[in-house]
Amino acid sequence: MNKLFDLRFVIGSFFSIVGIMLLIYTLITSETGQAVNGWCGGVFLAFGLLMIYLSLQKDAQDELLEE
Repeated sequence: MNKLFDLRFVIGSFFSIVGIMLLIYTLITSETGQAVNGWCGGVFLAFGLLMIYLSLQKDAQDELLEE
């Protein structure tokens, strides 16, 4: 429940979900103009995973400081 209060985790989850949806949409459609959606989906997913990673690193540092 504490992760929901960390803004990095919420932003990372949002961007990851949107990135996955864009990548799936790009794979389903076979139109040539959909390449932009694929690139944006990849960037969104990478940014979202980075934010989630940073959120998890903060939690690990907080646990070490408490001990």
